[in-house]
Amino acid sequence: MGCASSKRVEAAVDYKPAPASYAVFDINAIQEPWLVFDNTTLQEQQQSHEKPAHVPAQILDKLKSLETEAEAAPHTWDEVSKALENLKPKTDPKCKPEPSPTPSPAQNEQTSSRKPRKSLSFHTLDELDKKLAPKPADMKRASRCGPCSTQSAAGYIKPVKENIFIMRDRLEREKEGKLAVYDRLMKSKRDPLSEYPERCPPGGADSVVVYTTSLRGVRRTFEDCQKVKGVLEGHRVVYDERDVALHGEFLGELRGLLGEESNNSDGGVGVPRVFVKGRYLGGAEELVELNESGVFGRMVKLAGVERGVGWRACEGCGGARFVPCMECGGSCKVVVGDKRERCPKCNENGLVQCVACWSLT
Repeated sequence: MGCASSKRVEAAVDYKPAPASYAVFDINAIQEPWLVFDNTTLQEQQQSHEKPAHVPAQILDKLKSLETEAEAAPHTWDEVSKALENLKPKTDPKCKPEPSPTPSPAQNEQTSSRKPRKSLSFHTLDELDKKLAPKPADMKRASRCGPCSTQSAAGYIKPVKENIFIMRDRLEREKEGKLAVYDRLMKSKRDPLSEYPERCPPGGADSVVVYTTSLRGVRRTFEDCQKVKGVLEGHRVVYDERDVALHGEFLGELRGLLGEESNNSDGGVGVPRVFVKGRYLGGAEELVELNESGVFGRMVKLAGVERGVGWRACEGCGGARFVPCMECGGSCKVVVGDKRERCPKCNENGLVQCVACWSLT
């Protein structure tokens, strides 16, 4: 086939199909996996049987000789055991200790020339008395310090509780705790009002007196008065409220008690002011601070201040402490003959003190 001028080309390498080709694939060469596993186990067992046992050659020869003799006549167990005992390795005899060299006469002279050691035992009664005699203080201190230094040098470690600094801190804490308990007991026993200045309002030696105002012209002053009354009512304290706006004498009392302290920046008297059993506590800020810290509650309890509703339950004035004058009707004027005169019973506002509630205080 092809052109006449074409030449035949022969391949230098014979064609071989690929290993994965169906032409080369032999299905009979495939073995099942369980058959392969059985064959390998059988081969391993045969190899294990063929392995020689690790037995010394002497014992094997002896056993073979016994087998040959057993064919002729059987041996007893005693004979076999004796034959095996002969094959045991023999241990070397214990080496004898070398004899100690005899000392020469020169060495004997040296040892005899050495001083004999002092024995700790006593031989006479005088020595016993000296040992039992009490040592002086200096010797005792030296003997006490000696073992401690040797123990510390030898690596003796003291427990942490015996540390000097820890023991000092422990003693200081115990001392502070005892002092705190003592101070607490003393504070509870002594008068809690002794730290405040003694300024007793008229008739207020055994009660709580508060100077306030009912006028709302200055809002901050009115709010401070309400705060003070709220604190006292919260502790159910029976207090004597003295309104400087209703009665002029109260204003004079307050000025006499405080002196220069009563004057504000405007020159007026600053209210509210609190007095407890003849002691001046301060204004609104001081009382609120004492109440928030819890001191005021303890103070009232220890001072034995009266508690309850008090004069606020009065049916005559309703807690206002003042009522209109029955003589002038609150006008501050009365007719005497043909003239109008100032009412002698009421104050500048035409008010008189309520007899019902003032009798309670």
